[in-house]
Amino acid sequence: MNREQPLRPSMQQDDNQLRGISRLGMGLGFLVTIGLAVITWFGPSAMVRLDNLALDFQFKLRGERELGHDVIMVLVDEKSLKEVGRWPWGRDLHAKLVERIQAGGAKVIGLDVIYAEPEESQFMQNMRSWFDEIRMRRLIPEAEAEALAERFRRAETDRLFTEQLEKAGPVVLAMPFFVGEVQGKSRYLAPEQPVAEVLKRNEFMLVRGPSGNQETQPYEADSFLPPLAPFAAAAEGLGHVYRLPDHDGITRREVLVLRHQDSYYPSFALELARLYLGVPREQMALSLGEGVQIGSLHVPADQKLRMLINYAGRDLRFPWVSATDVLHGREPAGLFAGKVVLVGTAALGTYDQLSTPFSANFPGVEKNATVIENIIHEQVLRTSIWVGPAEITVVVVLGLVLTVILPRIRALYGLVMVLSVWAAYFGIIQYLFAVERLNLPLLMPMCTVGLVFMVTTVLSYMLRERQARDIQVMFASYVSPRIVQELMKSPSKATLGGERKELTMLFADLAGFTSYSEHRSAEVVVEQLNEYLGAMTDVIFSWNGTLDKFVGDEIVVFWGAPVDQPDHVELAVQCALEMRARLVGLQAKWKKEGKPVLDNGIGINTGTALVGNIGAQGKKMDYTMIGDQVNLASRIQGLTRTLGHSILLTEQTATRLEQILAGGAMVSPSDVLYRISVRKVRVMTVKGREEPVGVYTVELVSARTETQGAIEAQAG
Repeated sequence: MNREQPLRPSMQQDDNQLRGISRLGMGLGFLVTIGLAVITWFGPSAMVRLDNLALDFQFKLRGERELGHDVIMVLVDEKSLKEVGRWPWGRDLHAKLVERIQAGGAKVIGLDVIYAEPEESQFMQNMRSWFDEIRMRRLIPEAEAEALAERFRRAETDRLFTEQLEKAGPVVLAMPFFVGEVQGKSRYLAPEQPVAEVLKRNEFMLVRGPSGNQETQPYEADSFLPPLAPFAAAAEGLGHVYRLPDHDGITRREVLVLRHQDSYYPSFALELARLYLGVPREQMALSLGEGVQIGSLHVPADQKLRMLINYAGRDLRFPWVSATDVLHGREPAGLFAGKVVLVGTAALGTYDQLSTPFSANFPGVEKNATVIENIIHEQVLRTSIWVGPAEITVVVVLGLVLTVILPRIRALYGLVMVLSVWAAYFGIIQYLFAVERLNLPLLMPMCTVGLVFMVTTVLSYMLRERQARDIQVMFASYVSPRIVQELMKSPSKATLGGERKELTMLFADLAGFTSYSEHRSAEVVVEQLNEYLGAMTDVIFSWNGTLDKFVGDEIVVFWGAPVDQPDHVELAVQCALEMRARLVGLQAKWKKEGKPVLDNGIGINTGTALVGNIGAQGKKMDYTMIGDQVNLASRIQGLTRTLGHSILLTEQTATRLEQILAGGAMVSPSDVLYRISVRKVRVMTVKGREEPVGVYTVELVSARTETQGAIEAQAG
């Protein structure tokens, strides 16, 4: 009874295809690695945005951190507007606020307010000129003139504010710079010599680095809006308040330095930090493309001299007090002593609002407070010029290592490996970020690990699935389900081409079947034959045999392929014994049913044969064995009729079996184990061989299981 196989390519071709697709997977992994390295090197805007999102995630995972106690904010909040009046306030109130802060012992004061226009109206200026003229002409009494003069002096708020700035100690004023507003012309710069001198007084005096290298140059301002000349002259310093949010609107970096007409100017926060640290301007150096040196303190920055801000958390984390409480003397005693005091607005609709990784409603004055705290407490997130090359190196090394390893291991192990690499890398990077304040690349190395895994492992998995399906189709009718599952899990165990292997072959044939079939209807013959073959096949599969073929009533089986079976001799002999025991049960059943009692003979041989997928490629192929040792097994089976023994073994099989039995009970992966004895029958010459062959038989000594005992009892 022949069995048709589905049309399929040869197994050798599948093997070649397996190796080819595995090489393709490694090639794709290599290409992915190189592609990601190129993307990392050129850094497209999309990757920069993703890196920014990764940085935000690191901030949120780290959470809020502790702050120093050197910076405090005086905020014009809703309470201040309710008690004092709407914003902007008069300069006399600004002067009083500065006076109160200075009296509280502030070390340095920063006014995050723009003072670019005079507060006095043209009408007041005309009235003062008129008063001066009539007083000079003595047109009013001197006492009344003096009273009016005092009232005019109180109305000169800009002068009052200037006088207070001169008395208040170190005060820094904010000054807007404009980048890209006007090309080649200062839009806001007034041609006043005093302003130019004050601006010159605030530039960096010491600049290091190649000035001709545009890549290391900071952003260039086209124009600026200076404070009024008297204010600028009275203040200790000026600082720019230019801010450059990222593409998503989040401010992550402080622009420490701006360039204007070949000079370099510090930011508002940087100038306040310098004054707090007590470092003279001539001891503050600018290193182009690296950062700023304030005395012995180095403030790291990127090539455009932007400092990565180490935010402490949500908005209003810094200590602060309402401006109205300061004006009315309600602040705690000693609140400002020895500190940097920043004055700014916080009431809705009055202040410079920005977004940070922690908050979408962050006062600009608190951003400046954060930068100052970062600098004076050395909390700046550090990076370096070597981070770029290091990132590319990590991408290439991780990609190539995984490209080589992943295709060689199972998908589950690959997944565990990738998750372990991810966890280890992310843990190290997050630790360095949160504890050591070192900002290292996170996204691209992790993307490399994930993409290489997807390309190599998924492709390999698809290939293994395809090969497993081919193996299932190919071997499901040959071997037991357990062997099929083993082959599907480890396809390499199945030799996909022909090979010579040591096998143990079993041939089983029914005696007198030809005569039996000629005298009965086809339906009866097929029914009884199918019952017999089905029972024998169950036994064969239970002993993990490979069912080669049915040739009419003949059964051809072998052990040792497609998977290696070191105990193939033992498995074959025990299978033969159970086949005979199962046949005894069938014979008893047939006898009760009034059917003819069929008997079989079994021949077993051990030797080297050619085994593989043999046939017409694309038409009909069988996984079978061929060779002289196969023919010998068939000849031995034929001798069972003449020698009167149901099971015959060749000398090769018998010798191997005796060696096994010398150690006691046989050890096979089954619940049914027998104790047997081997007995030599005779030496004789078989057809097709010139040398005589030793012929042996096996006999059952005892049964080890209740199942076998029941079978023998039924047969008895």
